Amino acid sequence: MKNEKALFILHYSPPIHGASKVGDYILNSKLIKGKFKTIFIKIKSSSRIDEIGAFKIKKLGLFFELFFKVVFQLIFFRPKNIYFTPSPQGFAFYRDLMVVLPVKVYCRFANIKIFYHYHARGIREFTGKSRFNRLLTNYFVNNTHLILISEKLKPEVEFLNSYSSISILPNGVINTINNTEFRSIIKSRIHSKEVQILYLSNMMKDKGYDVVLEMAKRFRQCSKNVKINFAGAWSSKEDEVYFNTYVRTHKLEDYVTYHGLVQGDKKKRLFSDATIFIFPSSYKKEVFPLAVLEALSFGLPVLAFDIGAVSKIIHPKIGVITNKESIFADLNTMLSEYQSEDIFFNCRKEFERNYSVEVFEENLLKIIQMCNG
Repeated sequence: MKNEKALFILHYSPPIHGASKVGDYILNSKLIKGKFKTIFIKIKSSSRIDEIGAFKIKKLGLFFELFFKVVFQLIFFRPKNIYFTPSPQGFAFYRDLMVVLPVKVYCRFANIKIFYHYHARGIREFTGKSRFNRLLTNYFVNNTHLILISEKLKPEVEFLNSYSSISILPNGVINTINNTEFRSIIKSRIHSKEVQILYLSNMMKDKGYDVVLEMAKRFRQCSKNVKINFAGAWSSKEDEVYFNTYVRTHKLEDYVTYHGLVQGDKKKRLFSDATIFIFPSSYKKEVFPLAVLEALSFGLPVLAFDIGAVSKIIHPKIGVITNKESIFADLNTMLSEYQSEDIFFNCRKEFERNYSVEVFEENLLKIIQMCNG
């Protein structure tokens, strides 16, 4: 398989979201590039998060650009492996279906392997709506190797029977600190007298920032020395107004700080200074949140709702799965029982064993090698 040609059709940033960040890792992977002669084609459909899933006229132009780029590479590059990150439903599904048509034709004349890496839910919903949708999707996945990011997504393909295989590939994130830095962070965390809770996600109510604001109000009422840091992009102007009004109305200025969309050193500092990571998301498209993995890389115990694959990531040695009714009590439990050096090291080890970019790349390569048998 050494130096076989591989065509990667995938999302990468911008915009920044889960699938595009994973695409960035593949795009920059020395391991992948060392094993294959690679060409990367970017799936361009949305320039901003709030455009994802919405139909825009400009997307038609982007579709034709993508289509002809794929056709060009099939004719002149002639890959032996094709990796694609498709969408499970909506306009994007029909776009992907059209893009795959020349690939289907190409397969009649070449012995190739096709890998579909699904990052989102929605296949079961789409295929469950009608027999026509099931026929289309079964045609789309026929003789392909499906890659799902969690065992929890297996029910998504309940109505499909034409694919060749399914592999599970958990997401990974970049390790931004070395072990010396980590030990220094833990030392500071152990001796800190201030509890800092970190919420880092898109600022939308489905992601739970309003739930965390309620926590801040309750901490103020009981006069606990707790600070809550929020970081992420606003989903809408309404969310920004709601957040600022709530903070003002309940006099939470000394308890709450909003840092905006953070990257680089500022993001690293927020993770380093935090003592607990909170992820109360009920977002229906949530699957495998990268922010939770980033938190583990900094040795942060995680308090999260049972959404997507989160309960497959978080177990009692590194965090607590909670719900809206129990979150305040569970947060207090974490403040007393999950603030030890052992817990912090458990979180870090969990990340290193299962969720680093290096582990992700090695597992992706194993899947491709296994299917090429």
